[in-house]
Amino acid sequence: EILEELDFTTPESVSSRELVTVKLNKYGFESHWADTLMHTLQTLTVARIPGEFGGFTLGDIPNEMRLNEMEFYFPLRYTSPETLADAFRGMTPQADRPPEELYRALRFQPCEGLVRGFIDCVFLHGNRYYLVDWKSNHLGNRPEDYTPVQLREAMERHYYTLQYHLYTVALHQYLTLRVPDYDYDRHFGGVLYVFLRGVNGESDGDTGFFYDLPAREMVEG
Repeated sequence: EILEELDFTTPESVSSRELVTVKLNKYGFESHWADTLMHTLQTLTVARIPGEFGGFTLGDIPNEMRLNEMEFYFPLRYTSPETLADAFRGMTPQADRPPEELYRALRFQPCEGLVRGFIDCVFLHGNRYYLVDWKSNHLGNRPEDYTPVQLREAMERHYYTLQYHLYTVALHQYLTLRVPDYDYDRHFGGVLYVFLRGVNGESDGDTGFFYDLPAREMVEG
């Protein structure tokens, strides 16, 4: 809730501290955690975003360029563990096993209908749209525990790779309907999974940030 309501451009403001204080009180946390959270928010908003089009910070994103908790629906064709695995066949593994092996091992009844979900945050920067998912996973107590290698393993272990491909499909379809002359290659900036415990404001996105830009062919397929 703090990240939904925070103005990224002014994380040190009086209103930001008031926001933190209200949320701590709402959920029964002691007020002394306010300083810790304020430090976390300030660190988060100055860390450099990694990726193909990165180099900026969340602090560069004004409120009017953000959409929080974007709800989506899209139609789902007949899908089984096998057809899901087929969709990811040939994708470069993030960790030890190819995605098709991971998804073929899932156990669910074949289904069709609608996929419904919420994307934590979508923002526009440099004429490109990004989707963000906030993660509070505890992978260790040091920034070094949140390097790209550890994050890739966590992404597959928790099926976040599948999750962000579903998010990307949803956002791609939304932008196709809403943005004049929309083109995935020109307008989609990528996926950011932000592991909040590992973000280090001095590391230029080397810890705490997982970034990917799914191939257009993959998303359309």
